Amino acid sequence: MRARRLLPTLVLLGSAAQAQQGPSPAPPPPAPPPPPPAAAPAPAPAPAAAVEPAPAQQSAPIAPKSRREPVELHLLLGYGNAVCDNEKPDSDCPVDGGVAFGLGGGWRFHDHWSVGLELGVWSFKVRESWKGQLQDEATDVKFSSAYFAPFVRWYWLDPGGVNPYLQAGIGFGSVTAEASNSAATYTYTARGVVYPVAIGVEWQVSKLFRLGPQFGAYLHVSNELCEDKDGTETCRDPGKDPDGNREGLALPWRLVAVGTFTFGS
Repeated sequence: MRARRLLPTLVLLGSAAQAQQGPSPAPPPPAPPPPPPAAAPAPAPAPAAAVEPAPAQQSAPIAPKSRREPVELHLLLGYGNAVCDNEKPDSDCPVDGGVAFGLGGGWRFHDHWSVGLELGVWSFKVRESWKGQLQDEATDVKFSSAYFAPFVRWYWLDPGGVNPYLQAGIGFGSVTAEASNSAATYTYTARGVVYPVAIGVEWQVSKLFRLGPQFGAYLHVSNELCEDKDGTETCRDPGKDPDGNREGLALPWRLVAVGTFTFGS
């Protein structure tokens, strides 16, 4: 019974104590939500592959300047003669050697080619047995030939220290013989077409000068034969000689030294 009496008393005492302490404090605010987990840092972007610059376009190699000079002027001098029939007991060949000289000029438009003009002259030594159509012995005798012809020349090596070449042309020429004594004068002239050819080689002595030998010849084919006896000239077409060969043919040749001056670059 005593316990039952004590229980209400304790309850009342507890209630009185709560009343003396006042209202209970407000509950604390809720804790902020935890921060979201930090995202893993994104991997650094891979460095871009180095792009090699396109190779610069190389210009075509410039060809070295040719060593040739375009303008050529040549002089030649040497031994000259003509092909004759010397097998007869009494040869009718009037010439026996002589001197050949000439002058020419050309334009070397390509390393291997040039074109030009040439004047060639032969002054022959005349055999003592030849006296033209004179009745008596001739005291003054002259025998010569000449031509003027365009030509083309082929150099088969590039311009350099040695310049071998072949040359050919076509033009006009004449063969002239003159015999005289105190009583009369006789002149023989054969005019016609000529076909000169030559082979030679030149060495580059200096920048503007070349020097070398040349062997050349030309075929003379007459289309007119003229004779002048004491001032009276008569001309005719070629015919046949006593042996049946065509008249007015001649084949002079030469072995000469050629000096070539070059300029114009």
